[in-house]
Amino acid sequence: MGVVMQFKLIIAGLVALAFLGLFATAAVYRGNAIKAKAETARVQASLDLAVDANKVSADTIDRMQKQDAANDKIAADLALKLAAANTVLIETTTARADLKGKDENVRSYLDAPVPDSLRRLYDH
Repeated sequence: MGVVMQFKLIIAGLVALAFLGLFATAAVYRGNAIKAKAETARVQASLDLAVDANKVSADTIDRMQKQDAANDKIAADLALKLAAANTVLIETTTARADLKGKDENVRSYLDAPVPDSLRRLYDH
């Protein structure tokens, strides 16, 4: 075998090593790309889950705000009704006190004792 033949074998061996190196590098990059794609899919799934959870939370907050507004309206209506009832009570109490002070028949009726059977109803 001549020097030229040894030289060609060395060159062929170097070329084969270069291809093996390129193949190994390509395999590493391909593995990294597969891992990155899988990680991207996992992150996207997590993001989709978070977006769905945020939508549910936003819907819940919206419902709670509407319920809060409805509760405020109910409370305001009840406050008005209570104020009106208090006004009627004050007027009735004042009218009864005036009548008791001016009318002897009313005064004697209101001063009469309450029967025990009726008192038991009020005590419970």
